[in-house]
Amino acid sequence: MTSSSSLSRTSSSLGRFTVRSRPKVNIDLEGQRDGLVNVYTTGDTIKGVVTITVDHDTRFDELEITFEGTSRTSVERQSMPGRTGAYQTFLRLRQPIDDTAYPTPRILESGRSYEFPFVFVVPERLLPHICSHRKNNLHVERSHTMLPPTFGDPMLASDGKTLLDDLTPDMCRISYIVRATLQRNSVGQDGSIGTLASIGKKVRVIPAVEEEPPLNISDEETLYCMRKEKDVKRGFMRGKQGRIVVTASQPKPIQLNPTSNDATSVVSTVATVHLRFDPLGNEEPPRLGTVWSRLRATTFYSAEPWGDFPSTAAIQTWAQVGRGMFTEAVPLSTMCVASAQWTKHTSADAPRRDSMQSTSSTESLPGPSASFSGNTFYTASVVVPVTLPRSKTFVPTFHSCLVARIYSLELSLSYHTPNANILTPTTSLKIPIQLTCQPQADARTKNIVIEITQEEVNSEFFSPRSIAPRWISEPDVTPPEYTAVRTANLLPDRTRILPPSTTANPRGMRTAC
Repeated sequence: MTSSSSLSRTSSSLGRFTVRSRPKVNIDLEGQRDGLVNVYTTGDTIKGVVTITVDHDTRFDELEITFEGTSRTSVERQSMPGRTGAYQTFLRLRQPIDDTAYPTPRILESGRSYEFPFVFVVPERLLPHICSHRKNNLHVERSHTMLPPTFGDPMLASDGKTLLDDLTPDMCRISYIVRATLQRNSVGQDGSIGTLASIGKKVRVIPAVEEEPPLNISDEETLYCMRKEKDVKRGFMRGKQGRIVVTASQPKPIQLNPTSNDATSVVSTVATVHLRFDPLGNEEPPRLGTVWSRLRATTFYSAEPWGDFPSTAAIQTWAQVGRGMFTEAVPLSTMCVASAQWTKHTSADAPRRDSMQSTSSTESLPGPSASFSGNTFYTASVVVPVTLPRSKTFVPTFHSCLVARIYSLELSLSYHTPNANILTPTTSLKIPIQLTCQPQADARTKNIVIEITQEEVNSEFFSPRSIAPRWISEPDVTPPEYTAVRTANLLPDRTRILPPSTTANPRGMRTAC
């Protein structure tokens, strides 16, 4: 009898535990395709419905629907084993829900389905308080308050079979998520808020990015090489024939289309390589061979906010405190340029000028080499098309507080000289190139600068609003406000030290030459 009653009580307890499960919360996005992730850009509207069902009557107090953007980094320590990192919530939009949308009393009844519509508008910029750390100039603050793209977060591509590869290391990630959290206040005196259920749905955000002015590259920056000189020899272990000069300027940016998955959509630009040959005597210029092009994607990440635009010098200086760099190269094309013709000039035809002056024009002439002392030289130009492969996913050039992505175009040129049968000499350049993102045709008007004070920002974005749930069907939708979060949103995680065996395995660090 005792054994039987004990078994009965156990079954009853197990039944109550099984029956009283957590509320089921589901997020349905408008235009959602099974197995794929929705893609949005600046000004796009994210619409959807949160559906809640329960298998027993459940008391609750509030449903919070938010659109969040977070950034996370993890950096290997060089001074001691382990790693350090940082986490930042740079965006948090909150959907206002009117009290009339909730049941009265606030009890979810079993067998009923409750729907709460939501709508968010992808903003163009972040609020000023997001980037509150020390900065060297205003240009850094402007870049850090631009919306960064989804970065390093594997998602299914449009074919539903392959994961997106955006050339990002495992040490950093930028994610966007629509989150629904069902809350219930504590009955005690502490006033704490408990979570009955919480669910999130990822979305991919590729913001519109406009073209920036060409970079002013310092001599210490090893990521780029926009001019190179090299001796041209008659053959192995033979004398010099002259000196070749190769220059190029920053090409027009590659403009991405964030929401286009059309196989016929081609994203490309062109780069012009200018050549000059200064002979020692009456030698003819070398015959050109092949041009190889590669796109180098460089990611900077840090456990501390960047006070300036990152560079290789900054990585070397701050390596001990948690900063890293990762570069991956993607082959683009191989092109034969043997048909390129050299043009003969005399020193009277073109006066001395800076080597990069007007190099964007096909008529410009590179400056003379360091050993030029004659009156005759030769020039040539090679136009190299740059088309991004569809096997990889590319994000626009961006700079944020913790993570940055820049690109460079590597161009290698081979040439042939008499009696050089063993090795084919080559020379290469690394020029900066931007990846931008074109806005949608129906995007809102951009580039309108409005000067406002911090008090006006607080009044506009931190004041609660009340909007009835039926507003989702109205043609002109006002985006929800930023949530009233005044606490620091940049949380360096310096206390977490892991043994080397548990650290992330990056894709193999490759530094620029």
